[in-house]
Amino acid sequence: MESESRGRRRIPGDDLLDELTEQLERTRQLLTHSPEAAAEAALERFTGEGEDEARIARDLAAAGPLAVAGRFLEAHRLVMRALEVLDREGARNVRVSRWFGPLRPLAEFGAEFVASYIVKSYARDVAGSLRRLYARREAQSLPGSPERATLARARVEADRLAPGFSGGGVGAPVLVAGGAVIPLAASAGQYAGAIDFLSRPVIGIGFAALFLLFLFLSSVLLSGAGLAHRRSRLIMSQPLAALWEVVGHAGEPPHDNSRMFATVAIVLTGLVWVVIPVAGVVLYLVS
Repeated sequence: MESESRGRRRIPGDDLLDELTEQLERTRQLLTHSPEAAAEAALERFTGEGEDEARIARDLAAAGPLAVAGRFLEAHRLVMRALEVLDREGARNVRVSRWFGPLRPLAEFGAEFVASYIVKSYARDVAGSLRRLYARREAQSLPGSPERATLARARVEADRLAPGFSGGGVGAPVLVAGGAVIPLAASAGQYAGAIDFLSRPVIGIGFAALFLLFLFLSSVLLSGAGLAHRRSRLIMSQPLAALWEVVGHAGEPPHDNSRMFATVAIVLTGLVWVVIPVAGVVLYLVS
């Protein structure tokens, strides 16, 4: 009988119905019986999620603030060197595709701007993570122990260097670009009243311009994010992995945020190839 019930096909929706039934039963117990018993029963359903709990237990049981104390300073110096190289070389000499034509210098400037923002944000995140990690492991060390002295020295160095990776270098171009756009927009607004925006030629020109603009922006974002991601991995991936292994039980090293920019570029690409042409054709037909 037991083998028959295991071999019986599950009706679609059984899992959802069982879940709803259990939730209703727990609610009924909370309202009519002991809330503590109902809460305990609800928590017991998650005791099978043991992989994360085992990892947490290993982290709590870690002996000492450093897994390999003898190699810590070497790994620390390697990461400090990698941060310097990342800050200097992470976004230099960006190259974009030749299909940009005469707009290639502008595209390279935009891609370098995006890459610089990603690289500087990543360097800031790494420096901040090191400060927090060193301070926490220093607090876990025994007073007067060699590990505490080593971590204290590394923490002081990280505190001293962190302000140098606090960003900057990207705000000024944004302000300059914004200051240039404002008068241009004001001048264009003066002539906007003389334009029939519902005429077919204007609609066609407008959506063609939007198509080219979004295509340009998505390509620039992808080029800058791709370069920043490649150089961040090339420069920082192995030094950070080595340091995190030497420290031990510290979770995952920080990652750059190039994935977010790539996602925005993909969304813009979708707008370019789907939304804008469809919207343009619809408005052209109804005008």
